[in-house]
Amino acid sequence: MPHAPSPDDYSDDLSAELLRSDVKKTQGLSFRQKEKLQYALLLIPGCLLYGIFNLLPLIGTLVLSFFDWPGIGPATFVGFDNFTKLLTDAYMSGQLWNAFQQTFVFFAICISIFLGLGTTFALLLSWNTAGKSAYKLLFFMPYPLAAVAVAFLGQLIVDVRGPINQLMMHWDLISAPLMFLGEADTALPTIALFQSWQKLGFSIMLILSAILGVRADLLEAAVLDGASRWQCIRHVVFPVLAPAFVLITILTLVDVFNNAEYVLILMGPDAGPYYSTDILGTFQYRTAFGTSGGSGTADLGMAAAIGMVISVLILPATIYLALRNMRNR
Repeated sequence: MPHAPSPDDYSDDLSAELLRSDVKKTQGLSFRQKEKLQYALLLIPGCLLYGIFNLLPLIGTLVLSFFDWPGIGPATFVGFDNFTKLLTDAYMSGQLWNAFQQTFVFFAICISIFLGLGTTFALLLSWNTAGKSAYKLLFFMPYPLAAVAVAFLGQLIVDVRGPINQLMMHWDLISAPLMFLGEADTALPTIALFQSWQKLGFSIMLILSAILGVRADLLEAAVLDGASRWQCIRHVVFPVLAPAFVLITILTLVDVFNNAEYVLILMGPDAGPYYSTDILGTFQYRTAFGTSGGSGTADLGMAAAIGMVISVLILPATIYLALRNMRNR
C-alpha cells in the first residue's frame, strides 16, 4: 500500500527546501567576498566606538574653534579670529611657540629612553640574563599604575631629602641638595623621566615581541658564517625591529602632544617655574580653564583652536602610520 504523507514529511521537505535556498544564496559569494564581509562586520563595533569617542569630539572641537565662548552663556561666532589671534598676537604666539619647543624637548627625552633603554632591556630579557625578574619588576611595575601615583613616587625620589639627593651628597657629587622640580633647567627633563619610567614597560614589550619574532634560522646562518653577537644584532635583529621603532615613535609623539597629565599633576596649569614646563597640553588647559590662581580668562573657543593646531601637527604622523598599516596588509 502506498504510504500516506504525514505532517513530518511536509516539515522535512520544507526544511530541505529552505536549506537549498540558503545554499543558492551563499553560492553567489566567492570566498574572498565572504572574507571581506566578515572583516566589515567585525569592524563595525570598533568604527562606531571610534566615531563616538574620537571623531565626534574632533568635529565638535573644530566647530567650537570658530566661536568665542567662556564656557557659560551664549557663544559668539568669530570665524577664523581665534586662529588669527593665536598665530599673530605677540603674547599668544609666544606662548604657543614656547609650548611647542618644550613639547618637542619632552618628546625627544621620552623617545630616546624608549628606544635606547627599551631595546637594551628587551635584549637582556630575550637572553635570559641574570636579574631578569628584577628588570621586569622595576620597569613593568609602574605601567599599570595611575599617573598620580607614579608622579607622587617620582616626587619623593627627587625630593631634597629623597634618595637621589642623599646618594649624590654621600658620594660628594654635590654640596647641597638639588631642587629637581624647582629649577627651570631641570624641571621639564625630570617630569619627562617620570613619564618615561611609567611607560617604558610598554616599549620593552613591543620591542621584545619583535625580537622574539626574529627567525631562528637567520640567526643560525649568521652564526655559522662567523658573525659575532653584536653583528647578529646589528644586521639581523635591528632590521626586524624597525617597524616596532616606528610604531613606538608615532605613539609617543601622539601621546606627548595630546597629554600633559604629569605637568598638570606636579606643576599645575601655570607650568612653573616661569612656564619652563609649559607644553602644548598645559597651554591648552590654561587657555580653556584659566590659571590655578583664578587669574586669566577662560576661553574654550581659543582652546579649541589650539587643539586643532595640535591635531594638524600630529596629523602627518598618524596618516603615515595608517598608510603603512594598509600597505602591510
